[in-house]
Amino acid sequence: MKKLILLLFTCNIFFIACKPNKTDSTETTIEQNMDEIKSSTAEQGKAGKGKVTLKCNGKTFEINGVCGAVTSMGTLTIAIPDDSFPAKLFSISFKNDKLPDATSTYKITKYSIDDKDATHVTIGYTDMRSTSTMIWESDDNTGKLDFVVNGNEIKCAFSNLTLQPSMMYNKGELDATATISGELTIYKN
Repeated sequence: MKKLILLLFTCNIFFIACKPNKTDSTETTIEQNMDEIKSSTAEQGKAGKGKVTLKCNGKTFEINGVCGAVTSMGTLTIAIPDDSFPAKLFSISFKNDKLPDATSTYKITKYSIDDKDATHVTIGYTDMRSTSTMIWESDDNTGKLDFVVNGNEIKCAFSNLTLQPSMMYNKGELDATATISGELTIYKN
């Protein structure tokens, strides 16, 4: 779980570093951003398990690992880093900072900083194992996710959702649409 928090913390640094601040120096801006991220980051619930399979042009990639949730900067992210290589990561990003408290359906969308709809989520698959990073992300046609809440347990299962390749990272035969299927379980407390 500490690796998950560290990985999400690192991702937030990149997002915050692009945020315009009017300060006297770059060093001051970085320190302010780091303080803001640290003060707003917290683990949510108890870790569970997750397994995700991505298929692209006849190749299959899997992530199997601990599933955890972290809030930072007003948003919740559920992530599954792979047990054998944590730089393989599946994530679900919400537009709010709370785990579902009742069975709910969310529309999967393309990431937009302006989207504040609490019924929207974005999903992504990142694999940074090799010299060429591979990233697939959701768009507005990806589909939906159903979260089933039973007491303390939250489950989500999905199949054949379509993800789009990163134009910057995916090259060759991996610069193609992929499908993703999986399931995860996480606990509220």
